[in-house]
Amino acid sequence: MPVYGIHFIAMSLSGFFHSWPGVYVTQAFFHSLVASVVAEIAIKAWNVKDPAVRQKVFLIPVVAPVFLLPLFQLFRFDRGSTYFRLGTIFESGRWLELEMLGTHPVMVGLVLVFTITSLVFLFQELIPILRHSFESRMPEKTVGKVDCLEDPAIRAAMETMPVVPAVFVVEDDDFLIYSTTGKSAAVYVSSSLVSTLTEGELRSAIAHEISHVVRSRHPMLVAAYLLRALMFFNPVVLMEFRRAAQEEEKVCDEFAVSVTRNRGALVQALRKLYLPPEEPPPQERKTRKTAMEIEEHSHRLNIESRISRLESGEEHDSRIRWFVPAAVTVAAVLINYFIV
Repeated sequence: MPVYGIHFIAMSLSGFFHSWPGVYVTQAFFHSLVASVVAEIAIKAWNVKDPAVRQKVFLIPVVAPVFLLPLFQLFRFDRGSTYFRLGTIFESGRWLELEMLGTHPVMVGLVLVFTITSLVFLFQELIPILRHSFESRMPEKTVGKVDCLEDPAIRAAMETMPVVPAVFVVEDDDFLIYSTTGKSAAVYVSSSLVSTLTEGELRSAIAHEISHVVRSRHPMLVAAYLLRALMFFNPVVLMEFRRAAQEEEKVCDEFAVSVTRNRGALVQALRKLYLPPEEPPPQERKTRKTAMEIEEHSHRLNIESRISRLESGEEHDSRIRWFVPAAVTVAAVLINYFIV
């Protein structure tokens, strides 16, 4: 690339990172990184096992960076001055201005990271959600759909449910159970699964899906996703939001157990649904795993983790339900005040 081309790119990057959007994006990244470290330390220090508490803690690095810079600027308008920066813990401008071979490698690296993260958000989160929302509004086209009241097994399983959305049995030989949200929220169960699970297992599986339907309307979770979308470029937010999403499954497990009072039934339902016996690999098979195999193994580990937690029957300390998230929030704010 000609020298003037490199110089032009360097000047463009420098101009962006010194503009208000550039400063906001950069500091949001570092603020979320600090909040993530604080959250991880808190989780380990207090040995937090409660999925509801863990989820709140993981959402702090997602939500806090949206507000911290405007809040700090409102509190101290000269926060961007040289005098204030000299007394900070970390001053990003020194690293951003680092020059090598006529360009700024830190600026280039951040732009690449932000671009890749934005593309991951677009293709792995935003487009699937929009597609799901569109399909949820379309008339159901599944063949063999039967209302739950017409199936005695489903009707018996629904008797103790505090909330009863539409539940349908779909003629299918595979083991399937899933829920849709929105105005036409419903739970769908395959006929094969209905005939395989016991009444208690079926009740637990449906209770788990009902929890997804109920919690999809929870204001805190809706607000968290909207704020997460504002941080679409932030890789730390991407990872922490996905960790919070994994805890959501465990929170729904807790709801199912609270409704059915039967941990063992949910454990058996999870095993029958997601943990078929692993087949030994063929002798001629290559040792390198494909992306699909890695994803399947990761999913299996996640299910096994849920089962192990349910079987342990661990009790949660209600005293830390709000104390730990509050402590993490305060610590993240205080430390990030000196991160510019």
